[in-house]
Amino acid sequence: MDPELDDEEEVCVEVSGQPHSTQSEPAEKMKNSQYDDVIAAPRSTMDRSKLSTKKQDFQVRVNVHEGRKLLGGNIHPVCNVHVGKQSKHSRVQKSTNKPLWDEVLFFDFNCSALDLCDEPVTIEVLNSRKIRSDSLIGAFKFDLGLVYESTDHQFVHKWVLLTDPEDKDSGAKGYVKISISILGPGDKLKIPPKSSSTDDLVDIESNLLRPAGVQLQPATYTVKIYKAEDVPKMDTDYLEGMKRVLRLQHGDHDLVDPYMIVSFAGKKLKTKVMYKTYTPEWDQELNIGVQMPSMCEQLMLRLMDKDHFNRDDIIATHFLQLTRLSSADPDDEGFLPTFGPAYVNFYGSPRESIVDDELEPLNRGCGEGCSFRGRALVELTVNIGQEPGKDELIRDIDSEDLLRVQPFQRRRRYRLFVGFLEGTMIHPVDAPVEFEISIGEYGNKFASTTLPAPSTTQPTNPVYDGSHYYYLPWGQTKPCVMLNSQWEDVMFRIESLNLICRTIDRLEGHLKDVKYLMRAKAPLAESAGKLIKLLDELIIDLNQPLLELPQKNITELDKKLYALRDDEMKRILIEAVNLRENARDIDVAINEIDSYIYRLQQIATEPQNSIPDVIIWMLCGNRRVAYHRIPSHQVMFSPKTDCCGKLCGHVFSVFLKRPSVPDKSNAKRQWKLPAKLQVFVWMGLEDHAKGIQHKPLDGEISVFAETYENMISLLSKWTIRAMPRPKWSDITGQLKLPKESFTTPPGWRWDGEWFINPNLSLSYDLDSGLSTFQDDVFENQLRVPGSDWPTSKLFWTDVTGEEAQSKEEIMCPTGWEWTDIWTVDLNRAVDEEGYEYCLDQSVGGFVPVEKTYHLCRRRRWVRTRKRNPDLRQQAAHQRMVRAAEEGWEYSRLFTTKFHLKQRTMDMVRRRRWHRKMVADNPDADAIFIIDPTSDTHESKEDKESGRKDSAVGEKPFLPKVQAPRMFITFKEPHTYQLRAYIYQARDLFSADPSGLSDPYARVVFSRQSQRTKVLNETLCPTWDQTLVFEEVEFFGNPTMLAESPPIVVVELFDYDTVGGSDFLGRAIATPIVKLGGEHQMAKLNWHPITRGGEPAGELLGAFELYLNEGAELPFMPPTRQDVYQVPSGIRPVMQLTRIEVLTWGVRHMKKFQLAAVNSPSIEIECGGVVLSTIKIKNAKKNPNFDTSSMLFDVFLPVEELYTPPLNIRLLDHRSFGVKPLVGTHMIKSLQEYRRDPVAMVQTIREKMLESGFGEAEYSLDMEFADQAVDPAPPPAPTSSSSEEGEFKEDVDWWSKYYSSSGNEQLGRVYREKGYENMVVFEEELENYFDNFTDLAQSFPLFHGKRHEDEDLDEDKAVGYFKGTFRVYPLPADGSDPPPRMLKNVPCNQLVEVLVRVYIVKAFELQPQDPNGLSDPYLALKLGRFKVKDRENYVPKNLSPTFGKMFELDGTLPLESELRVQIFDYDLLSGDDLIGETKIDLENRFLSARRGVCGLPKRYYIAGPYKWRDAELPRQILEKWCATQALPAPVWRGNSQVYVNGKTCCLRDYETRGQVHKDWGPPEERLALYTLLDLGLVPEHIETRTLYNPLRPEIPQGKIQIFVDIFPKSATIPPPINITPRAPQDLELRVIVYNVQDVILSDTSFTGEKMSDIYVKGWLKGQDKKQKTDVHYRSLNGEGNFNWRYIFPFKYLPAEEVMVIKKKEHFFSLDKHEEKYPVTFVAQIWDNDIFTPDDFLGLLELNLNFMPKANKFPKSVTLDDLPDNEKGKPVPMVSLFDQKNVKGWWPMYEEGGPDTPRELTGKVEMELEILSKEDSEAKPAGKGQEEPNENPHLDPPNRPATSFLWFTSPWKSLRYIIWNNYKWYIIGGLILLLILAMVGLFIYSAPGALSEKIIAKL
Repeated sequence: MDPELDDEEEVCVEVSGQPHSTQSEPAEKMKNSQYDDVIAAPRSTMDRSKLSTKKQDFQVRVNVHEGRKLLGGNIHPVCNVHVGKQSKHSRVQKSTNKPLWDEVLFFDFNCSALDLCDEPVTIEVLNSRKIRSDSLIGAFKFDLGLVYESTDHQFVHKWVLLTDPEDKDSGAKGYVKISISILGPGDKLKIPPKSSSTDDLVDIESNLLRPAGVQLQPATYTVKIYKAEDVPKMDTDYLEGMKRVLRLQHGDHDLVDPYMIVSFAGKKLKTKVMYKTYTPEWDQELNIGVQMPSMCEQLMLRLMDKDHFNRDDIIATHFLQLTRLSSADPDDEGFLPTFGPAYVNFYGSPRESIVDDELEPLNRGCGEGCSFRGRALVELTVNIGQEPGKDELIRDIDSEDLLRVQPFQRRRRYRLFVGFLEGTMIHPVDAPVEFEISIGEYGNKFASTTLPAPSTTQPTNPVYDGSHYYYLPWGQTKPCVMLNSQWEDVMFRIESLNLICRTIDRLEGHLKDVKYLMRAKAPLAESAGKLIKLLDELIIDLNQPLLELPQKNITELDKKLYALRDDEMKRILIEAVNLRENARDIDVAINEIDSYIYRLQQIATEPQNSIPDVIIWMLCGNRRVAYHRIPSHQVMFSPKTDCCGKLCGHVFSVFLKRPSVPDKSNAKRQWKLPAKLQVFVWMGLEDHAKGIQHKPLDGEISVFAETYENMISLLSKWTIRAMPRPKWSDITGQLKLPKESFTTPPGWRWDGEWFINPNLSLSYDLDSGLSTFQDDVFENQLRVPGSDWPTSKLFWTDVTGEEAQSKEEIMCPTGWEWTDIWTVDLNRAVDEEGYEYCLDQSVGGFVPVEKTYHLCRRRRWVRTRKRNPDLRQQAAHQRMVRAAEEGWEYSRLFTTKFHLKQRTMDMVRRRRWHRKMVADNPDADAIFIIDPTSDTHESKEDKESGRKDSAVGEKPFLPKVQAPRMFITFKEPHTYQLRAYIYQARDLFSADPSGLSDPYARVVFSRQSQRTKVLNETLCPTWDQTLVFEEVEFFGNPTMLAESPPIVVVELFDYDTVGGSDFLGRAIATPIVKLGGEHQMAKLNWHPITRGGEPAGELLGAFELYLNEGAELPFMPPTRQDVYQVPSGIRPVMQLTRIEVLTWGVRHMKKFQLAAVNSPSIEIECGGVVLSTIKIKNAKKNPNFDTSSMLFDVFLPVEELYTPPLNIRLLDHRSFGVKPLVGTHMIKSLQEYRRDPVAMVQTIREKMLESGFGEAEYSLDMEFADQAVDPAPPPAPTSSSSEEGEFKEDVDWWSKYYSSSGNEQLGRVYREKGYENMVVFEEELENYFDNFTDLAQSFPLFHGKRHEDEDLDEDKAVGYFKGTFRVYPLPADGSDPPPRMLKNVPCNQLVEVLVRVYIVKAFELQPQDPNGLSDPYLALKLGRFKVKDRENYVPKNLSPTFGKMFELDGTLPLESELRVQIFDYDLLSGDDLIGETKIDLENRFLSARRGVCGLPKRYYIAGPYKWRDAELPRQILEKWCATQALPAPVWRGNSQVYVNGKTCCLRDYETRGQVHKDWGPPEERLALYTLLDLGLVPEHIETRTLYNPLRPEIPQGKIQIFVDIFPKSATIPPPINITPRAPQDLELRVIVYNVQDVILSDTSFTGEKMSDIYVKGWLKGQDKKQKTDVHYRSLNGEGNFNWRYIFPFKYLPAEEVMVIKKKEHFFSLDKHEEKYPVTFVAQIWDNDIFTPDDFLGLLELNLNFMPKANKFPKSVTLDDLPDNEKGKPVPMVSLFDQKNVKGWWPMYEEGGPDTPRELTGKVEMELEILSKEDSEAKPAGKGQEEPNENPHLDPPNRPATSFLWFTSPWKSLRYIIWNNYKWYIIGGLILLLILAMVGLFIYSAPGALSEKIIAKL
């Protein structure tokens, strides 16, 4: 069974299985390939492997606009859209091949972004008139990833080319215009602009979803699969045995039957199966046919194992990213995908994984593969021209190709050296730990196909570090491994890659420094100098040429990549030089340099690097626990310095991680680091490896032969009899290794004899790493039933019951000293004497109360000792001597953990023997060849034990190989001291139910770890603590350590009294190494804290590492409560700062602990100072604080970089003094609130003096004296005025709306009259005015435990604090403080207001009904007031126009949130909420931006746009100055005013010099202009996004509204009328006079060409069609009709559309409204009686934009149409302007995209538009019916030959038979007459002749 050929098989396309650029691609995505660049709009590039795998809600919106040039005539097209497994369709458009759908189809998904990108999209157009099997016109397919990678995740107005999927060579079938958008959490809904459906001149080709000018063409992707190597076995030995039992397999089997599957563009092919082999050679060519351009971006190679017993196993998966193998650079020619021949490496789950392992998805490519699983030699080429035939899909590779790829398989010897310097941060394990290094199959200790190699470290028991973690006590003997391997010669590829990577690394490092200076507010000159230095070094790097390609063994991709890299680096060089010379803005330059980095990263990829990654495995016993992958190019050595890998020859830290599948690993396991390693890695050719074998890192490499001596305990005696393993063996006991069996390999010799080398990690006791330790021993007593406890019979045990020394015999170990005496431990569940009782000691179950049946009791004696630092060396020496005495290790079994001291239950023991070797030949391999069956190697003891070689488990006479142990031996270590300055942290996760944490930091450095003090209940702790790590030992050269410092790991935890601490995050830092003489102090830096890969806060700290070898160290920092503080030279410089707080109130408080928050108070904390407000008495009645302005002084750092966060905490005052913490909010940076009040006041004074304004003055200018009016607006003109009537006819509010929206056509009259537009905001109004937070902001308060998957979503807030802050420094000399800034705040009492909500229209609403539509209506909610406009719902509409105004009464701030909702009307069930938007009215009311009523651009006191605010402009200006604490406006006359340091003149705004008659007084006009300049809210319409609470992150549509807020205490103006315009009743009259040159489609039985012509006509969108009578037997293509059509319709002149209200189907309850362009369609048909009528031609006329008619039919051609193929301009007219049009137009039959139109006739018509009144005054009948007037139509003057033959038989005889056969008839009659005469002659001649003869006789 083959799972890969099943359509249901899941294919995971994540490429993180090859995460490194060595195997697939870098982290960033290259430019699109030339076949993938299918859109004209800009595309954003992304790496799909980095997309989130977390399931989320997504919505795909497909807007189907229209179709063009669809194949066929008189078709009824419908568009089907398939997205994934969902399908939806549009409405059917009848009788057109240019359908106008304009519908939005919605598709909802709940999946990850990665999976969403793989969902296919199919656009189909079908003809609904045909049967379903033959209805498809054309289709287009792509995947959603193409849309997701586009700008804003959307396509806008793109044309897709339709083709026949069954016959790709049949050409194009038409075009469909679509817009597609993908909305995810947090995405903003962007409505595509409306496209003009009446524009027939749209150039489809310029915006087609394909490369410009390239037609779809067939192509063949040829994938040549040559061979594979190192394929792992997939069957376990158990399954192998089962197969043999079931006779499914016979004989020996290699346990793998591999074959390869290649998948691309939904097509799959597979190679043949190669049985019983690890190294299959398929030598097959797989050809996949596709159509170019293809939308698929990756080609999948999947290695499979054939299995007859169950489903075929997936061995591994590799994805070839085609965008990395091709180029579509517009600056060069680009190239098609190409690859190889080269090896690709496969990764997946560990090779030792069992069947149905949870890591099996890694083999599918889901997640990062953690183990090498083989490699395959493949080649990819693309040929354009034709697709392969069925017999060409799979074929064998030619022998020539097999010979061609031979040179590419040439191998070279590589050497990999890894030195392990430290193994720390190890969690408790139950077995010794060892590390394995592998590259490919080499080094895998469980592999059977490669020779053993010294690839593993010695098993070592971890030792406790005294704080939390364990470390490996390697001491001065560090394990190392060395692997020899053979790979292809790809050094030229790796060197080029490393050269670019080095350039990127240097550039990123310098740019990071520049950004840090910018963040720290460094002087501009310093930042600019650093930036210039960066550019100089970049120019130097880019001037360095790329390495030349070798002459042989290079692929086509090598050449293409070389040219691509060279061109791109030259372009960047030119741009960098220009930037260096012309840069003026640092921010702009930084953005430009970021683009350089991105572009360099695109070319920093090498898909043909066939050397696998280096994998470090941590093994515990025989279990693989954790791993780390290192790309091979990063550790590769090159003689050229810049071409070396960045990690080659360096010491660096490695964090291991556990193998896991995305979204399936335990969250707690993810943060726990299995181990941290400090390693030295070098890899390179053997020719370059000579130096690495001599003292790396100042150490000496030692090689040892190793064997273990084993013994077993029988009857308390140690013996070798009946042992389960040989006396001499390897560490596993599987290989017999007597000392005599070792023979030095060639090139090596012995250096000394065998010696015992014990594992020193066993010598560490429980007190290792601790400074104090408590010894304990148990005093035990036994008794017989019924007796007392004896006092003399005592025995001593440990806690496990093992026999121990008495307390008097226990001596203090060397290096320790007692601190007290032996005492009984009473801090346990014991009685007063410290005893605990049980029935039997072996059973346990001790209790503190004595019973009569208890027979055993014990008590614990304890004594504390502390470590003596002076005796540390002596203790370490004694420990080593004790371990080396005999070297035995003891254990219960050979498979359990060993220990140094013998215990009672120990049954086995062993000790390790080593013998040193030295190399005479540096290139020799250190591999022993051992014959375990040799008799000479069998000792006397082995013979006595009776043990055979069965334990070895191998075939006889099979030689064995054994790898030695390798170590780096150092001399004395160097001692260092680390000082960790932990100052503070911010924005930590909350881990306690209170919403806070009790954080502490654990600092891990080398083999030590320490922790800070615990700070209670804070998310922004300030520890101000220095942790000093004494006697930190490092081996090696201190200079090398300074170049590559060891990292410091800081882990933050939440302390819990019960249970373990909760992990909060981890930060990584690098210390500053000071070897002596450095005096520069360390600087505090913010280090990012992460948890689970997500940001979890920041840590402010610094770290210094001092070489402590006699040099004088700085003085220790000062202490506070026995804790070192951060020294003054490092801690920030403080300054006395004042913080003013506006405590306005609380809002939207949710219940807390099942009770309402009624009496809240606020605590403001910053820098350790806490300010508390008074509590609110009753938040339900008034949620504002009585005191709105407060302040406090605090010492804050001068540098903003170090400023601590400001914390807001809300408490609720409840009964009995309970004050629970309800919520918190943290402000990271106070920069937003910093002010300098002294400088502000001084600036205003200076500007006033400069402007010449003194005391305030006001007078009217004489030129405006005659226009001076009373400040109050005059009454509105009466309705009888002629002007107002003119306005009603020409302009209204909708005219202003259309003009402001950019609709040039509908707003033309408005603009011509000179009126100003209002502002139409594309988003919420608050987004343009800082959320109206100039007075007060709303800070969300959060509470509760937060996890990795929780976001700071405001919907999860428990409430909001409304207020703001002002931060400014106080004088250092103690002088008077500056004036307060928050003093002129408005009153915070309750205010009653009138709210007017104007709702214009909605867009793109989410459908709620099964038909894909909705019946929307409006609902509003303000506090307790609700309004529902349910009776006025708009049926079946997703973009309704409402034009409604609602008035609501409210009280601020109690009712401050306005909710505008749109519901879907349902008759039977409950109405569904489509979406809602929320508006904070209080912020708008309080804001100085004045969001209560928009200010128009002109001040009118009359007319349709007169002033509509409650206050006059001058009043508003004066109030604004007061709220901003500014001087009142200073007037000079009525044409000049001074405000806010600026002089405003009326003439600067009214430049035309003309004053409109409806304008108000000049001072009011000037005040209005000044207000607009000050940034107050203009007259506007805001576009708000609708959201549904069920899907709070997915937009559900948009709505256009504007809101006016008026206090009831003011005079409230009248509202605006925004009622939608009503359509006009019009009538279209069309008279069809004649047709000419109609094609003759029929042939009579007489052979004549003829047609029975009639003309059909209708208005597009109306279902009622009218047709003329039939002009029968047209023999010359002419037809005469004189026939009238009458079409009444409703018309909107402003929008130039026809409004149609109709039911969707018979059972529909409501008529829905649709708008169509007024298009008249005329068609010519040939009438048939017994068969369907034949379609001959059509004509479509948009009555607003129609071609001008011709006077004579001879001049009519196809060039008269506006979309003619020649592009010839055509004069156009509007029937609504001319009212009547008469003339000739061409009729045509539409061809396909590849076929031209055909002229099929000409029609003479007269078209007339009449209003309802005119149509009633001029009645007319349809056709020639009465009243046949206006004009009168005479019957058509048709020729006599026009008739229906079977209704007029005599006419048929006359005009058909006689006209065509009269000469035949006359000739026949004459012939008959002649024949009759001849017959009569013959008949009568004999008689007459005889009579005549007789008569003569």
